[in-house]
Amino acid sequence: MIKPGISWLDFKLGARMLVRYPGLTLVGGLAIAFAIAVGAGGFEFLTQMLHPRLPLEGGDRIVGIQSWDAAASRPELRTAHDFAAWRGELRTVRDLGAFRTVERNLVAGDGQGEPAETAEMSAAGFRVAGVAPLLGRALTEADERADAPPVVVVGHDVWRTRFGGDPGIVGREVRLGAVVHTVVGVMPAGFAFPVSHELWTPLRLDPLEHARREGPEIRVFGRLAPGSTRADARTELAALGARAAADHPDTHAHLRPRVLPYARSILDVSEVRLGIVSVNVFLVMLLVLVCGNVALLMFARAAARESEMVVRNALGASRGRIVGQLFAEALVLAGIAAAVGIAAAGYLLRWWMGVALAEAGGRLPFWLGATLSPTTVLYAGGLAVLGAAVAGVIPALRVTRGAGVRLRQVGAGSGGLRLGGVWTAVIVAQVAVTVAFPAAGFFARQQVDQVRSMDVGFPAEEYLSARLEMEAVPADAPAGAEEEARARFRAAALELERRLEAEPAVAGVAFTERLPRTAHPQRRIEVEGGAAAQGSAPPRPVGRTSVAPDFFQVLGAPVQAGRGFHSGDLEPGARVVVANRSFVEQVLGGGNAVGRRVRWAVPRGEEPGPWHEIVGVVADLGLIGGGPAEAAGLYHPLAPGEAAPVHLAVHVRGGPEGFAPRLRAVAAAVDPTLRLHEVLPLDRVGATLWLEMEFLFRLVMLVSAVALLLSLAGIYSVMAFTVAQRTREIGVRIALGADARRVVAAVFRRPLTQVGAGVAAGGVLVAALTFAVKGGMPSPGEVGLVAAYAALMLGVCMLACVVPTRRALGVEPTEALRADG
Repeated sequence: MIKPGISWLDFKLGARMLVRYPGLTLVGGLAIAFAIAVGAGGFEFLTQMLHPRLPLEGGDRIVGIQSWDAAASRPELRTAHDFAAWRGELRTVRDLGAFRTVERNLVAGDGQGEPAETAEMSAAGFRVAGVAPLLGRALTEADERADAPPVVVVGHDVWRTRFGGDPGIVGREVRLGAVVHTVVGVMPAGFAFPVSHELWTPLRLDPLEHARREGPEIRVFGRLAPGSTRADARTELAALGARAAADHPDTHAHLRPRVLPYARSILDVSEVRLGIVSVNVFLVMLLVLVCGNVALLMFARAAARESEMVVRNALGASRGRIVGQLFAEALVLAGIAAAVGIAAAGYLLRWWMGVALAEAGGRLPFWLGATLSPTTVLYAGGLAVLGAAVAGVIPALRVTRGAGVRLRQVGAGSGGLRLGGVWTAVIVAQVAVTVAFPAAGFFARQQVDQVRSMDVGFPAEEYLSARLEMEAVPADAPAGAEEEARARFRAAALELERRLEAEPAVAGVAFTERLPRTAHPQRRIEVEGGAAAQGSAPPRPVGRTSVAPDFFQVLGAPVQAGRGFHSGDLEPGARVVVANRSFVEQVLGGGNAVGRRVRWAVPRGEEPGPWHEIVGVVADLGLIGGGPAEAAGLYHPLAPGEAAPVHLAVHVRGGPEGFAPRLRAVAAAVDPTLRLHEVLPLDRVGATLWLEMEFLFRLVMLVSAVALLLSLAGIYSVMAFTVAQRTREIGVRIALGADARRVVAAVFRRPLTQVGAGVAAGGVLVAALTFAVKGGMPSPGEVGLVAAYAALMLGVCMLACVVPTRRALGVEPTEALRADG
């Protein structure tokens, strides 16, 4: 039985060993720090998703209340009647309120309209949150009356950016959608309750206007009453739910009211809980794998001290004492790595929050934070201890095994330790990852660079783009409201186009379903007379989109063959398309495309769709299907306002950025419910994705660098260990006149086999990844590039063998014999 013992002296010795072996300190510390950074960052993300904490006073007592539909296994959010009953009868939950989210244009004094996330919320929400307004007042129950004047509470960011931080904003009138509201208050910085909202208006909800389980979808919240627990609230709600089911069996027979922690009632991750938890398992496995690699280095270093440890054992030091010393040395290294890893995890978390904010339009649930919690720091400390155990204890147990037998072996001049197949597998895996990761990162970077540098056939930097939407039709809207909204959107789009074209700075306006250099939906296409149409070959997928008849003219893209669209192509019976150059070359095989007919493929057994005649051919214009290399696509004619949402491309004289405020003002003047999103110069569309891919590419390069350092250090350690173990053999062979080349070959054989196997495995991984991402094997150029990189990798790894090999060739026969004696 091993009885480990660790003293303060062991830690001091461990610190000295870090200084004595700087290479091991750098490589091993970097590897463990990387693993801890990924593990801690992942743990913080998982914690915030599975066990979110509200940054509000008494946030753990804020709850959400749902009606769970047991028959459909989903929450029933149309609960106006239930909400009214709960608010009147619940005693375990106070300040019961509700909200629903709407997005409306906020039109301030400058006339510009910008979309704002608005909460139609009960006045109780401000009491539940427990945050006082910075200026003015919060909403009150009097504001919820149907005859009360429209009022709005403004968020701090909106107050600062849209109103210049005006201290006299209270009492000012603003237009929210089509309705003028009076500002009654401003909330302090950081306040976004219920979720990520910027504006607050009263929730005016009359249950009598709707039948049960009809009307708007709302979410109910409240705060546990003093002395009450969630269990108490569940019991009381269960009784109310049973009574409602008995009174209204036709609508409430399968409804089960339940109480949840507030954040869980908004973001329910129960369906993906297993997947999220499995991510944490993967992160721990990554740490074990990385620390296993470090254990190889620690093993080689411990093997070099084998004689010292065996003698210490002979002098009375227990095996546990020696293991404890090596564990303490590894723990010092892991402790320093943990400090670096925690700092890196904080940076990774802040980066992720930044990317998520950009993708979410700057709005995330207010309880998601960008700092590591104390629990995560403790978790990182636990990872450091685990890493030290893997990297220190395992090699120590291997080195100290059979110490008494190896004492006699050391005295006889032969080493007792041998490297087994596990270490060989570790080195092969390292080299494979080192080959595969940079290649995969390169291909991903290549895809992004192809998109960024794509020649779209027109000066994209001269165009301003935007996504155009209108307010969604409420679920409780009367029949015909959706068609009226569509008609209103079409009229507004036409009027917006007319007014923009009248602007002196505008050279042209065009609508499109998808902007150039963004992903376009793909569908499979059949060509009349082609193999796919005759059933002898599967239809080929190509990109597609719809554009206004003047789209090509506004973009200044001349029709290369045939004609473009005209107003007659918008008639219901017109079946025409315009193909791009890649479609002609990749699908039709070149030649004359005008007059040929195509149709979109349908699943087997369904009625085929109509044939469309190709009337013209244009340049690719940034149409991206499955990837930059798969730009084949077709254009359909689109009437302005026919699709919602739709993208707008405005050709601006003198640069597009300065025209953005004017575009918003014109849209607000046309219809205050028109919303413009992502107002950007056309050449910057997709910039957030590019930045994200750039960071991921750098992360992949960092992983590859860590794997490369580990591979080189591991190979060097194995070589040094092998030479040390074979000192006597090498000396005797040289004394007997053996050829130096044969000695070198014998020394190189094992590492060469390991690196070669790793390079081959990495090549297979690259081919598999490329096939999965691109849907086909790498091109000859890509294969040559990977082969060149693999050869370089092989050469670099072989450099790790130079110093041990020179040491082997420099062994004097007398030294070898002396070691033998």
